[in-house]
Amino acid sequence: MGPRPPSRPSPLRLRPRLTFRPNSFTPEESPMTLRIGISARLLHDPPPGLGLPQKRLQFLESSMAHWVMAHRAIALMVPFVDEESAALVDPAPMADMVDLLDGLVLQGGVDVCPETYGATPIQHEWRGDPIRDRYELALLRGFIEAGKPVLGVCRGAQLMNVYFGGTLVQDIPTLWPGAHSHQHPTHYDRLMHAVEFAPGSRLAGLYPSATRHTVTSIHHQCVDRLGNGLVVEARSPEDGIIEAIRHEGPGFVMGVQWHPEFHLTPGETQKHLLDSGPMMQSFLDAARARADRHRARHATGSAHG
Repeated sequence: MGPRPPSRPSPLRLRPRLTFRPNSFTPEESPMTLRIGISARLLHDPPPGLGLPQKRLQFLESSMAHWVMAHRAIALMVPFVDEESAALVDPAPMADMVDLLDGLVLQGGVDVCPETYGATPIQHEWRGDPIRDRYELALLRGFIEAGKPVLGVCRGAQLMNVYFGGTLVQDIPTLWPGAHSHQHPTHYDRLMHAVEFAPGSRLAGLYPSATRHTVTSIHHQCVDRLGNGLVVEARSPEDGIIEAIRHEGPGFVMGVQWHPEFHLTPGETQKHLLDSGPMMQSFLDAARARADRHRARHATGSAHG
């Protein structure tokens, strides 16, 4: 017998995670799949190992996308658009994005630039990212004016406060004597602390079994002066730092200082963290309600046209 031919590698078999489930809805009754935009994180100077020198990268952290997708919505990153080095947002594609999407999630990330809220950086490392500020503020304005829901996470909540005229504490350890640790350089999302929901708040309604819960904490800045029309939804009971805010106007505009998307990771520790499901579901319910109202108005207009 001659030598056996080399064996061919078996094809990669991926365990299916998403399966098609025929539903019992008629086409008229079938619920629309929501399209949720997630603002991009910007990396202006990628490290050499990525092979993209002098190119700006835009990305989203996978846990954020998975949090949206876990509720059967589509997660789409909203790209930042600039004109060469001017770093100006083109209003045309931005408006198209707002029209296309049903809601917006503002990711966490780098500090908000102090100049964005009329302050001066106390230290150079707290100067933030004014380019990302302009991009996300334009997004936030577009969704709010369209009456579409917005959920801000960590930096996203801080930027929401700035949008409504509020200011930020640039560094909690330096400027808030007696505050407990809200950020750890090595623990990252393993640092946790308690938050307490305000009586009668939206969060208290979403989580009626208790007013105090445990959340992740990855921030060294926080709300200072509260923005116009905003109310406090939650605080850190140990030091009084604001942990969640909501706009009192119509629609869903809310921000949380913790990272609910990190509460999804399987593990013994996560069992003690606040369930992030009701919060995302409330956001998506608001998105669907707004989309349904829009479709109903469009259908009525077409019928009379």
